[in-house]
Amino acid sequence: MAKKDKLYKISELEKLSGLPRRTIHFYIQSGLLHPPLKTGKTMSYYDDGHLQKLMLIQREKSSGSTLFAIKRGLSQGKEISAIQGAHRISFKLNLLDAKKNPKRRTGPRKKLVNRNNIIRQGCILFRQKGYAQTKVSDITKALNIGKGTFYFYFSDKRELLLECVPMIFQELFSQGWDIIRNEKNPLKRLELRAQTVFPVMSEFCSIVALCKEAMEDTDSKLKRMGKEIFLSIRKPLETDIENGIEKGFLKPVDPKIIGTIMIGMIESMYYLKDLDQTLSHEAVWKNIISLLISGMKK
Repeated sequence: MAKKDKLYKISELEKLSGLPRRTIHFYIQSGLLHPPLKTGKTMSYYDDGHLQKLMLIQREKSSGSTLFAIKRGLSQGKEISAIQGAHRISFKLNLLDAKKNPKRRTGPRKKLVNRNNIIRQGCILFRQKGYAQTKVSDITKALNIGKGTFYFYFSDKRELLLECVPMIFQELFSQGWDIIRNEKNPLKRLELRAQTVFPVMSEFCSIVALCKEAMEDTDSKLKRMGKEIFLSIRKPLETDIENGIEKGFLKPVDPKIIGTIMIGMIESMYYLKDLDQTLSHEAVWKNIISLLISGMKK
């Protein structure tokens, strides 16, 4: 790392970026940000690359890009280059931290594998059964591990869900974002977004259900996580609707209300398909978008 580059604690990064740490952690878990330099169980350092990427993400989101499109752009090198040479100071920081809190570490790779296995199994069960119906014992039985192993890595099921949801959300969509990004017509973009959901309709409905469960929970972290995920789904729809209004395609409606209605309509499509298997997602959506857009069009 160059000498002029500075390291930040999470509290400092919050102030500089204007974003809460939950959002920063979500971006790291989603792969939008590179991992911080960890020097202990609860101590991490962030560099100028994190701050620059946070500014870039905010700028791209304000222009209507989804987190998935932003991540793809970052992975293709369209971002400000990440600060290099972080490992040059890692030994020094680890040495200082070790002096403060000496601890013998054994089998770090095995520990990482165990933790990742728990997260992966949690993702599978949360998607299949939902948060409320998934028990810690379901996860430990599936992995053939003791509950003590689970609680070594996670304090409870809520903490695991906070790790899983960004991964579930990220895995839902892997194609179609470049097409949406290049489409300039906001009405066509809305239609393309729905088409991107079709291949993962079941998973999409599961993640929306998880968001609702989280928002209804008494745990403040879960409430915030559920809200952030739901808003990240709705925001691209809002942006397209706002652009449609600005360009004179749509009436002056409330983008937040219409975006929420559209998410509900996409959810309904999943259950309608089960009720009448002769209907295709495309046919259902064509009728929905026709009705919705005709009502919003000038």
